[in-house]
Amino acid sequence: MEQNMAVIKYENLIINTVEQVTLYDNKEIELTNREFQVLYFLVSYQGQVFSKRQIYAHVTEFNEKDDLHTVEITISRIRKKLEQATGKSDFIITIRGRGYKFKK
Repeated sequence: MEQNMAVIKYENLIINTVEQVTLYDNKEIELTNREFQVLYFLVSYQGQVFSKRQIYAHVTEFNEKDDLHTVEITISRIRKKLEQATGKSDFIITIRGRGYKFKK
């Protein structure tokens, strides 16, 4: 993984925080702001497991009306979009009973 303040690269996946874009093989993956924030958070701490509550607390796009189920839905949407763009479904891993992590 290559990383600096503005860009995180993982294999052919590029997350640019300045431009708020996610690319795979130089093709943009359209994410909502919430999806982008969750993906960026998980990628920033590859291999570390986070509970839904921790993800919820770290992503400012969530508000008081949302619940922890919103995290599950958001991660499901991210997975689907990543799989459509990359053909891979294993970027975000569920750790049963504990939470989620971005593969290392």
